[in-house]
Amino acid sequence: MDPIGITLDTGTGYTTDATATSEDLLSKGVFLELLVTQMQYQDPLDPMDNQQFLDQLASLSTVEELRTSNSNLETIQLYQSSINNAQSVALVGKDVKAIGDTVTYDGAENVKLHFKLNAPAASTEITIYDESGTVVRVISQSDLDEGDQTVTWNGNDKNGSPLSAGTYTFEVNAKTSEGDPVASTTFLSGRVEGVSYGSGVPELIVQGQRVMIGDIYEVGQ
Repeated sequence: MDPIGITLDTGTGYTTDATATSEDLLSKGVFLELLVTQMQYQDPLDPMDNQQFLDQLASLSTVEELRTSNSNLETIQLYQSSINNAQSVALVGKDVKAIGDTVTYDGAENVKLHFKLNAPAASTEITIYDESGTVVRVISQSDLDEGDQTVTWNGNDKNGSPLSAGTYTFEVNAKTSEGDPVASTTFLSGRVEGVSYGSGVPELIVQGQRVMIGDIYEVGQ
Protein backbone atom coordinates (compact mmCIF):
# COMPACT_ATOMS: atom_id res chain seq x y z
CA MET A 1 0.00 0.00 0.00
CA ASP A 2 1.49 3.40 -1.02
CA PRO A 3 2.16 5.84 1.81
CA ILE A 4 0.18 9.05 1.95
CA GLY A 5 1.89 12.26 3.04
CA ILE A 6 0.16 14.79 5.26
CA THR A 7 1.47 18.28 6.02
CA LEU A 8 0.10 19.87 9.18
CA ASP A 9 0.38 23.59 9.84
CA THR A 10 1.05 24.04 13.57
CA GLY A 11 0.65 27.81 13.44
CA THR A 12 4.25 28.36 14.67
CA GLY A 13 5.88 28.88 11.30
CA TYR A 14 6.87 25.27 11.04
CA THR A 15 5.23 22.40 9.25
CA THR A 16 5.09 18.75 10.23
CA ASP A 17 5.15 16.02 7.60
CA ALA A 18 3.37 12.81 8.59
CA THR A 19 3.52 9.68 6.47
CA ALA A 20 0.94 6.94 6.97
CA THR A 21 -0.97 4.27 5.17
CA SER A 22 -4.57 4.93 4.16
CA GLU A 23 -5.75 3.08 7.27
CA ASP A 24 -3.50 5.23 9.49
CA LEU A 25 -4.86 8.30 7.72
CA LEU A 26 -8.36 7.41 8.83
CA SER A 27 -7.44 6.53 12.38
CA LYS A 28 -4.43 8.67 13.28
CA GLY A 29 -3.48 11.15 10.57
CA VAL A 30 -6.90 12.74 10.27
CA PHE A 31 -7.31 12.78 14.04
CA LEU A 32 -4.02 14.64 14.50
CA GLU A 33 -4.83 17.05 11.69
CA LEU A 34 -8.15 17.92 13.31
CA LEU A 35 -6.48 18.31 16.70
CA VAL A 36 -3.78 20.64 15.33
CA THR A 37 -6.36 22.65 13.39
CA GLN A 38 -8.44 23.00 16.54
CA MET A 39 -5.40 24.31 18.41
CA GLN A 40 -4.47 26.65 15.54
CA TYR A 41 -7.86 28.34 15.47
CA GLN A 42 -8.62 28.30 19.18
CA ASP A 43 -9.60 31.54 20.87
CA PRO A 44 -6.44 33.10 22.38
CA LEU A 45 -8.60 34.52 25.17
CA ASP A 46 -10.06 31.11 25.92
CA PRO A 47 -7.45 28.51 24.91
CA MET A 48 -7.83 24.78 25.29
CA ASP A 49 -6.84 23.83 28.83
CA ASN A 50 -4.36 21.08 29.60
CA GLN A 51 -7.01 18.58 30.66
CA GLN A 52 -8.95 19.04 27.43
CA PHE A 53 -5.77 18.52 25.42
CA LEU A 54 -4.95 15.36 27.38
CA ASP A 55 -8.49 14.11 26.78
CA GLN A 56 -7.99 14.57 23.04
CA LEU A 57 -4.72 12.62 23.15
CA ALA A 58 -6.43 9.91 25.18
CA SER A 59 -9.05 9.63 22.43
CA LEU A 60 -6.28 9.09 19.88
CA SER A 61 -4.78 6.42 22.11
CA THR A 62 -8.16 4.70 22.29
CA VAL A 63 -8.45 4.69 18.49
CA GLU A 64 -5.02 3.10 18.18
CA GLU A 65 -5.83 0.52 20.85
CA LEU A 66 -9.04 -0.43 19.04
CA ARG A 67 -7.16 -0.89 15.77
CA THR A 68 -4.58 -3.06 17.53
CA SER A 69 -7.30 -5.05 19.30
CA ASN A 70 -9.11 -5.70 16.01
CA SER A 71 -5.87 -6.89 14.43
CA ASN A 72 -5.13 -9.16 17.39
CA LEU A 73 -8.68 -10.54 17.32
CA GLU A 74 -8.35 -11.43 13.64
CA THR A 75 -5.08 -13.23 14.41
CA ILE A 76 -6.67 -15.16 17.28
CA GLN A 77 -9.61 -16.16 15.09
CA LEU A 78 -7.19 -17.40 12.42
CA TYR A 79 -5.30 -19.48 14.98
CA GLN A 80 -8.56 -20.84 16.40
CA SER A 81 -9.71 -21.84 12.92
CA SER A 82 -6.43 -23.67 12.34
CA ILE A 83 -6.76 -25.47 15.68
CA ASN A 84 -10.36 -26.51 14.89
CA ASN A 85 -9.28 -27.84 11.50
CA ALA A 86 -6.48 -29.87 13.07
CA GLN A 87 -8.78 -31.23 15.77
CA SER A 88 -11.36 -32.23 13.18
CA VAL A 89 -8.88 -34.19 11.09
CA ALA A 90 -7.51 -35.90 14.21
CA LEU A 91 -11.01 -37.23 15.00
CA VAL A 92 -11.38 -39.09 11.69
CA GLY A 93 -11.65 -42.80 12.44
CA LYS A 94 -12.61 -42.20 16.08
CA ASP A 95 -15.88 -43.31 17.66
CA VAL A 96 -17.76 -40.32 19.03
CA LYS A 97 -20.97 -39.48 20.80
CA ALA A 98 -22.47 -36.11 19.90
CA ILE A 99 -25.61 -34.11 20.59
CA GLY A 100 -28.21 -35.26 18.06
CA ASP A 101 -31.33 -37.35 17.62
CA THR A 102 -30.48 -39.41 14.54
CA VAL A 103 -29.75 -43.13 14.28
CA THR A 104 -29.02 -45.31 11.27
CA TYR A 105 -30.60 -48.76 11.04
CA ASP A 106 -28.97 -51.19 8.61
CA GLY A 107 -31.95 -53.54 8.51
CA ALA A 108 -30.28 -56.25 10.60
CA GLU A 109 -28.27 -55.13 13.63
CA ASN A 110 -29.81 -53.77 16.82
CA VAL A 111 -29.56 -50.00 17.30
CA LYS A 112 -28.37 -48.37 20.51
CA LEU A 113 -30.22 -45.21 21.53
CA HIS A 114 -28.10 -42.96 23.73
CA PHE A 115 -29.41 -40.18 25.94
CA LYS A 116 -28.76 -38.42 29.24
CA LEU A 117 -31.20 -37.65 32.05
CA ASN A 118 -30.66 -34.60 34.23
CA ALA A 119 -32.41 -36.29 37.16
CA PRO A 120 -33.77 -39.74 38.08
CA ALA A 121 -36.92 -40.66 36.15
CA ALA A 122 -39.71 -42.93 37.31
CA SER A 123 -41.00 -43.37 33.74
CA THR A 124 -39.34 -42.75 30.39
CA GLU A 125 -40.68 -43.09 26.86
CA ILE A 126 -38.37 -43.21 23.85
CA THR A 127 -40.33 -42.43 20.69
CA ILE A 128 -38.82 -43.43 17.34
CA TYR A 129 -39.80 -41.76 14.05
CA ASP A 130 -39.15 -42.72 10.44
CA GLU A 131 -37.93 -40.25 7.82
CA SER A 132 -41.47 -39.01 7.16
CA GLY A 133 -41.96 -38.15 10.84
CA THR A 134 -44.33 -41.04 11.53
CA VAL A 135 -44.07 -42.76 14.91
CA VAL A 136 -42.90 -46.34 14.33
CA ARG A 137 -42.08 -47.45 17.87
CA VAL A 138 -42.35 -46.35 21.49
CA ILE A 139 -40.05 -47.97 24.05
CA SER A 140 -40.98 -47.58 27.72
CA GLN A 141 -38.50 -47.72 30.59
CA SER A 142 -38.98 -47.33 34.34
CA ASP A 143 -36.81 -46.17 37.23
CA LEU A 144 -33.84 -44.82 35.31
CA ASP A 145 -31.05 -43.09 37.18
CA GLU A 146 -29.69 -39.64 36.49
CA GLY A 147 -26.94 -39.59 33.88
CA ASP A 148 -26.08 -41.43 30.66
CA GLN A 149 -28.50 -44.09 29.43
CA THR A 150 -28.51 -46.59 26.58
CA VAL A 151 -31.61 -48.38 25.30
CA THR A 152 -31.47 -51.04 22.59
CA TRP A 153 -33.94 -51.01 19.69
CA ASN A 154 -34.25 -54.20 17.65
CA GLY A 155 -35.43 -52.43 14.49
CA ASN A 156 -39.04 -53.58 14.77
CA ASP A 157 -42.08 -51.33 14.65
CA LYS A 158 -44.82 -51.12 17.31
CA ASN A 159 -46.48 -54.23 15.83
CA GLY A 160 -43.30 -56.28 16.00
CA SER A 161 -42.68 -56.17 12.26
CA PRO A 162 -39.12 -55.53 11.00
CA LEU A 163 -38.57 -52.08 9.56
CA SER A 164 -36.52 -51.31 6.50
CA ALA A 165 -33.00 -49.96 6.67
CA GLY A 166 -32.78 -46.19 6.84
CA THR A 167 -32.36 -43.12 8.98
CA TYR A 168 -34.56 -42.69 12.03
CA THR A 169 -34.88 -40.07 14.75
CA PHE A 170 -35.89 -40.41 18.38
CA GLU A 171 -36.95 -38.28 21.32
CA VAL A 172 -37.07 -38.88 25.06
CA ASN A 173 -39.96 -37.99 27.38
CA ALA A 174 -39.08 -38.65 31.02
CA LYS A 175 -41.02 -37.89 34.22
CA THR A 176 -40.53 -38.13 37.95
CA SER A 177 -42.83 -40.16 40.20
CA GLU A 178 -44.79 -36.93 40.78
CA GLY A 179 -45.29 -36.48 37.05
CA ASP A 180 -42.85 -33.60 36.66
CA PRO A 181 -40.81 -33.59 33.43
CA VAL A 182 -37.14 -34.55 33.56
CA ALA A 183 -34.83 -32.74 31.16
CA SER A 184 -32.89 -34.96 28.79
CA THR A 185 -30.35 -34.79 25.96
CA THR A 186 -30.27 -37.22 23.05
CA PHE A 187 -27.09 -38.31 21.29
CA LEU A 188 -26.07 -39.84 18.01
CA SER A 189 -23.04 -42.10 18.00
CA GLY A 190 -20.76 -43.60 15.42
CA ARG A 191 -17.38 -43.44 13.76
CA VAL A 192 -16.16 -40.19 12.23
CA GLU A 193 -16.01 -40.93 8.51
CA GLY A 194 -14.60 -37.60 7.35
CA VAL A 195 -14.65 -33.83 7.66
CA SER A 196 -16.67 -31.35 5.59
CA TYR A 197 -15.69 -27.69 5.15
CA GLY A 198 -18.61 -26.80 2.89
CA SER A 199 -20.30 -24.51 5.41
CA GLY A 200 -17.12 -22.55 6.11
CA VAL A 201 -16.45 -24.35 9.40
CA PRO A 202 -15.29 -27.94 9.94
CA GLU A 203 -18.12 -30.45 10.39
CA LEU A 204 -17.58 -34.12 11.22
CA ILE A 205 -19.42 -36.74 9.17
CA VAL A 206 -20.97 -39.33 11.51
CA GLN A 207 -23.50 -41.84 10.16
CA GLY A 208 -23.94 -39.56 7.18
CA GLN A 209 -24.85 -36.64 9.47
CA ARG A 210 -22.88 -33.41 9.88
CA VAL A 211 -21.75 -32.76 13.45
CA MET A 212 -20.15 -29.60 14.84
CA ILE A 213 -17.05 -30.09 16.99
CA GLY A 214 -18.76 -28.17 19.79
CA ASP A 215 -21.52 -30.81 19.87
CA ILE A 216 -19.10 -33.67 20.62
CA TYR A 217 -19.95 -35.20 24.00
CA GLU A 218 -17.57 -38.14 24.13
CA VAL A 219 -14.66 -39.50 22.09
CA GLY A 220 -13.70 -43.18 22.07
CA GLN A 221 -11.04 -45.13 20.23
